[in-house]
Amino acid sequence: MKNITTLVLTLFFTTVIFSQQKNDWENPNVNQINRLPSTATFYNFENESQALAGEREVSKYYKSLNGDWKFSWVANPADASKTFQEVSFDASSWDVIDVPSNWEMKGYGTPIYTNSTYPFFNDYPFINHHDNPVGHYIKSFEVDASWRDKDVILHFGGVSSAYYVWVNGKFVGYSEDTRLSAEFDITKHLVNGKNKVAVKVFRWSDGSYLEAQDHWRMSGIEREVYLKAIPKVRLNDFTVRTDFDTNYENALLQVRPKLIANIKNKYVAKIGEFGNTNLKTTVDNWELITELRDAEGNKVGESTTTKFKKIFGEFYPQRDNVYFGLIETEVKAPKQWSSDNPYLYTLLFEVKDDKGNSIQHTSTKVGFREVKIDERGRFLVNGNPVKMIGVNRHDHDHINGKTVSRVDMEEDVKLMKQFNFNAVRTSHYPNDPYFYDLCDKYGIYVMDEANLETHGVRGLLSNVPEWSNAYLERAVRMVERDKNHPSIVIWSLGNESGTGPNHAAMASWIKEFDSTRYIHYEGAQGIPSHPDYKKNFFQHGKGNPSDSPWVDMISRMYPQPAELQALIDDTAEFKHIPVLMCEYAHAMGNSVGNMKTYWDVIYKNDRALGGYIWDWIDQGILRKDENGKEYYAYGGSYGDTPNDGSFCINGIIASDRTPKPEIYECKKVNQPVVITAVNTLKGEFEILNRHHAIDLSKYDLYWNITENGKVIQQGNVLSLNTKPYKTSKLRIDFKKPKLKTASEYYINIQGKLKENELWENKGYVVFEEQFKMDYKVAQPSTLKSNRNLIVSETKSLINVSNTYVSLEVNKTTGYISKYKINGANILKTPLKLNFWRAETENDEAYRKSMKLESELDWMKAGDRLKIKNTTVKSDEKGKAVIRVEGVIENPKADVNLTYTVLGSGEVKVDYNTIIDNGAPNAPRIGMTFDISKNFGKLKYLGKGPQANYSDRQYGSHIGLYSGKPENINYKYVYPEEYGNHTGTSWFSLLDIRNKGIVVKGDQPINFSVISYGIDNLQEAKFLNELKERDVYTVNIDLSQQGVGGDNTWSHRAQAHEAYLNKPGTYNYSFYLVPFNSKVKPERIKF
Repeated sequence: MKNITTLVLTLFFTTVIFSQQKNDWENPNVNQINRLPSTATFYNFENESQALAGEREVSKYYKSLNGDWKFSWVANPADASKTFQEVSFDASSWDVIDVPSNWEMKGYGTPIYTNSTYPFFNDYPFINHHDNPVGHYIKSFEVDASWRDKDVILHFGGVSSAYYVWVNGKFVGYSEDTRLSAEFDITKHLVNGKNKVAVKVFRWSDGSYLEAQDHWRMSGIEREVYLKAIPKVRLNDFTVRTDFDTNYENALLQVRPKLIANIKNKYVAKIGEFGNTNLKTTVDNWELITELRDAEGNKVGESTTTKFKKIFGEFYPQRDNVYFGLIETEVKAPKQWSSDNPYLYTLLFEVKDDKGNSIQHTSTKVGFREVKIDERGRFLVNGNPVKMIGVNRHDHDHINGKTVSRVDMEEDVKLMKQFNFNAVRTSHYPNDPYFYDLCDKYGIYVMDEANLETHGVRGLLSNVPEWSNAYLERAVRMVERDKNHPSIVIWSLGNESGTGPNHAAMASWIKEFDSTRYIHYEGAQGIPSHPDYKKNFFQHGKGNPSDSPWVDMISRMYPQPAELQALIDDTAEFKHIPVLMCEYAHAMGNSVGNMKTYWDVIYKNDRALGGYIWDWIDQGILRKDENGKEYYAYGGSYGDTPNDGSFCINGIIASDRTPKPEIYECKKVNQPVVITAVNTLKGEFEILNRHHAIDLSKYDLYWNITENGKVIQQGNVLSLNTKPYKTSKLRIDFKKPKLKTASEYYINIQGKLKENELWENKGYVVFEEQFKMDYKVAQPSTLKSNRNLIVSETKSLINVSNTYVSLEVNKTTGYISKYKINGANILKTPLKLNFWRAETENDEAYRKSMKLESELDWMKAGDRLKIKNTTVKSDEKGKAVIRVEGVIENPKADVNLTYTVLGSGEVKVDYNTIIDNGAPNAPRIGMTFDISKNFGKLKYLGKGPQANYSDRQYGSHIGLYSGKPENINYKYVYPEEYGNHTGTSWFSLLDIRNKGIVVKGDQPINFSVISYGIDNLQEAKFLNELKERDVYTVNIDLSQQGVGGDNTWSHRAQAHEAYLNKPGTYNYSFYLVPFNSKVKPERIKF
């Protein structure tokens, strides 16, 4: 008992000490002063028609304060102004800053990127007073005369990280929580004419200890600011739910309103009952009217009229709780909301006084949607099982930092839809309310995440009672603000903050408040009472076999595909609980291998809910160096310390929202329709509809047959109507092609939008498949030349030539050093062995983790080939054969090269290497040379059009593609290997006269044509460090290891076993052919 008393007293006095601290911004018990409770986001309008349209800009009760503000920045609180809020203060000499914005992006202070480390001295809840910049903002405004009988609310969408507000010199309030809106009632401080709002923003606060997310740390008023005028007696908030019957046919529309009566500037709260006396207000006979409209504006069902006295006088029982549906309307056969068909209704609200005068008009969007988890652990939307094909999304703009425009938000959502994503996690904080409007509108399932991450101290604060209010407040305010969005199906308690009773309190409140959604928190791993519990078992992707009962799904980060399957199998006792990857496929640099492997696991397991790729957008900041050359900055670019370098450059779209090669793989893996071949040559296929709410009638199906990449037949299938989750037979009628020697035939099938959608136009390709048609075709005859060759040999060189072709092999290196056609040398550098690629960030990570620096020995191995023997033979039929035997001592590899030259100019290269078992894996098996940029017209028959690798080629199809290498290759922010194409039959490089070279494989090859040298790519850290040259580097490879990327900090960054070049024997052959050769590439053989 004595120990318990001591503990209670300790907690009490600790709380008192915290509360008595001088600075609000260093006190976890002071998170706001005078801030209004969080409510749903809605706007008031003059009439019903405006409310139905919902465009806030047309309402005279809305006034944006975005734009120019006067601004002053100081480096620490001691230098902050104490008088700037006064009406008489002269700010004419101050700078002007755009609001919303981050002040670091406007030249004040330093942006800092860290992953998990706090960017300030860790002494929670205190902040270093010598390193806490302060921004002062001033804005003048006037309010419309019609606002004088209303309450005026000042709205801040998001301010980093803590701030005080004054109006006309009077203190209004204080708020923390960077990513949630805050509102203040400023009615009593307003004057006629010009008014002044002043805001003092602190870069760091005690709240910053809860905001240790993996992104840029920037400051200021970074989301919108506006005023709104609202009636003094009003509908102040409301919660809307839809409740389907068991057959998902009819539904109840349920509304729980919150009213405010501000009578003589005194707020009347909910009255309720006291004893047996029914308390009354002067507005008891006012009315709240609701009416539902469909997307065309037509009335749906019956409108409701509810007296205020029913709402104010609601009786709360002693036990249980009140029934949610305070206002209910039955809706017959409503159109259901889903990601497949995001149909939205509009719910109109009108408040009338007791004389029948209209006082208030507002509205909200409604989606009839119900989510459940069934006994098989499937996540159901309106009764249909759904997979979360998701991404983690940070707010980011490559110029404006954390301030993202509405245009860019919409572009994000459109891109998600275009690339077959249906889900987003708002990592790791609530987004601007408009983003959820867009998800409602376009159909994206949202995991809404609280602004909570204590990565810098792990789970410590989650177990400290003094921080419980801050934790709970962030959950409550998020849920209260976002509760009416049908797109939100999961609430998340934050990210990487350990676990503890503070999280349990968050979850408990949410579960009681909102029983219609589910709760996620990846950190809630392990119940000590479970018999299989392991102490201190914190491995990514694994964790203990049970999670806290207050979360509704088993969530893990970065399991490998086999581990995901094992996690599902090992938690079979929780078969009713879904398994989710809240983060996976770390898309840092040239990455996202194994996507299909992951989703093969997900699609075959009911409980596998899906996953959210890390992450959506590169967080690069566009800058120019001293020479005016543009590049993207990342951690450390601004001299910021601490920093985590390029760890913020891991999106599947670029910082400017350009799709990267990786996203095309994602699109294919998760396309909503899958076609499989039954008998390709007979045109027999099966088509599977993976949509969960619509049939396939929205698509037109087109097909074509290609011969060596050229379309020779095409057609379409007139109608598709396969139901969700069903498979239908598909018949394509085509004529057997007239087969040509050495030709390859493919049938390509594409599903295109039949009509325009919100997110893309008619004709857009949503899904596609390609099947090889294995016809037996004649093989080409062996090429012969009618031009003789002259062979000459010196101590150092072998030369084979005639008047048309000249080829020279250096006997010291064993490489072709010259290859001339009509006197023009094609090679700017010798054709030499290449075992290396410029390291990707995954390469760097796994080599460091696994201590595989020995792989670096392959970097210059091609330069260390020691020649043991060279021979040359020729015949009188215009053919010469040069053989080279050599060895590389470190890493140990035997090499045999054979060059066969024809008098007509064609050259065959036969490559054989035996890599010793003791040698490390080779990143690449191939050869390389440089060629003049005059040969800048690239054409190839291979997999494309985007770059692809052995473990990231599912989304690339065999085709005939062309363009300039500079235009078709995506260059990564952190320079590294790029531009590879697998499955290539041949490629050509031509000049403006269509003269040049064709490279043709004896088997499918990898190739790339890149603008920068491999050494430059290896050494450079930023794009502006890449050196322009007058040559391209051409890589001709048998194999290149996969890109990997299950994560980018451990052995899991490495490509999977199947995609590594292990010690062993490697053979391949390719041809160098003058483009003016009369022989078609596919017929080249000798």
